[in-house]
Amino acid sequence: MTKTPLLIYLHGLNSSSQSTKAQQTIHHVHQNKLDMDLWVPDLPSHPEQARRLMSDRINREYGIRPVYIIGSSLGGYYGTWLMQRLIYLHPEIVTRLVLINPAVRPYELFRDYLGRQTNFHTGDKWELTMDHVDTLQSLETLWLDNARDILLMVQEGDETLDYRKAVEKYANAQMIIQKGGNHSFEHYDNMLPTVFDFLSGKPVL
Repeated sequence: MTKTPLLIYLHGLNSSSQSTKAQQTIHHVHQNKLDMDLWVPDLPSHPEQARRLMSDRINREYGIRPVYIIGSSLGGYYGTWLMQRLIYLHPEIVTRLVLINPAVRPYELFRDYLGRQTNFHTGDKWELTMDHVDTLQSLETLWLDNARDILLMVQEGDETLDYRKAVEKYANAQMIIQKGGNHSFEHYDNMLPTVFDFLSGKPVL
């Protein structure tokens, strides 16, 4: 039985494991020789396939070790669902979540973007349909257990998502709200020591 934490990084829409923040996270873990296992999946474009991928991975854990999740944008929406799923399956283990400019109700936004999409990193083409939208809505987390084990990081200059919706949803979580910035979360690399302090259980605020 291992007690080495599992760190999961979940990227956003039309992104991949090669995104800047994902790679900065991986580099931080390796550079600082942090004792944790990394899982940075390339999430499928369809939410049901993404759900199965995440479920299959955590089902292999059997509650044996802490699980830390970092979710960016749509990955934050998935991460919230995944944290609640882990709490339900394995209430005995430590689960912590860091959200970076997270999507709160992405299914509402996606209705305006139906049609052809292109992944920024892979160049893969795919079609956004109402089936994607409906499946996303089915993954909405309407309540938050252990909200103090969530760190919300938002920048007010996010041009894609209204940061105030995240502040409202995660009102009982720990928060870092920065002025300016953008949806990619400027200077994320400078925040990584704080992110990992939080994940390790140290006070950050």
